[in-house]
Amino acid sequence: MERKTIAILLAVYEPNEDWLCQLLDSLNAQTYPDLHLYVREDCSPTYSRERLEEALRQHVTRFPYSVAYNEQNLGSNRTFARLVEDASEPYIAFCDQDDVWLPDKLGNTLACLEANPEATLACTNVSVMDGEGKEIAPTIDSHRKRHVFLRGKGLAKDLIYRNFVMGCTVVMERERALSYLPFPAELVHDHYLAYRAALDGSIEVLDTPQMRYRIYGGNQTGVMTGVQTRADYRERRIEVFCNRVSCLSSYASFPELEEARAWGEARRQNFDHVKGSFSALYRMRSINPSTTYFELIALRFPRPLFRLAIRMIRRGLL
Repeated sequence: MERKTIAILLAVYEPNEDWLCQLLDSLNAQTYPDLHLYVREDCSPTYSRERLEEALRQHVTRFPYSVAYNEQNLGSNRTFARLVEDASEPYIAFCDQDDVWLPDKLGNTLACLEANPEATLACTNVSVMDGEGKEIAPTIDSHRKRHVFLRGKGLAKDLIYRNFVMGCTVVMERERALSYLPFPAELVHDHYLAYRAALDGSIEVLDTPQMRYRIYGGNQTGVMTGVQTRADYRERRIEVFCNRVSCLSSYASFPELEEARAWGEARRQNFDHVKGSFSALYRMRSINPSTTYFELIALRFPRPLFRLAIRMIRRGLL
């Protein structure tokens, strides 16, 4: 059987150059032979084109690469969308600028995808390292207890509340990803792709970590990122969820989405102390018990105690 080329899609913005070079070395060491790297730079204010192109020349020597530059800063979602359009290969793999891939990552993930004819997306587990490259957890689900991998068909309902698909591990058909464009602003691209793929077929998961995922202060996602005050909580947790449900509802309709919409509105009303909202939200607690109880109790805490609760959640103590 003829092997098909995989396009690696790498979005770059203000990278740590040492980490970027480590990533490029790990891409260059991939055992899957048919690769093309597409790089798109998102208008970094201090990282020059010359430095990026020199890093690519030095560290990517075993397969071709292409470099493009956004005319203005687009953010990760729109940059990855542009990269999907840039590529022409049958398969694509999304790539972050600060991780390290294990040599068999692409070959193993593609095999996982192709093993099931109904598979629309394959992802993998990862080991976790810190900013110094020291391993802090053997898998992401041992580091983040709320990260639970699911596999198979009918997973769209499970992706309403939480995404388990890490974009930097995804391999999928490029034509499928192209058909899902544009990526909506309401969801990070990997969450959106996972949801659309779940609507269309089966999501496959490779349990064995295929890369080293770097967790540090600058990661784009994280528990309670940007939340300091109750106003932050409403904007980043309640409103983001309500907007997400509205977005997901534009692609499908099923009972779990309507339940999520009602729960989101109850959360809004509880935050605003609308009469009867406490009991209304309590009645819906089975939808997401931990979040519901937190909002019923902690949103009524004095400010210092609320901030303490947020810090404890970040540290995994709540």
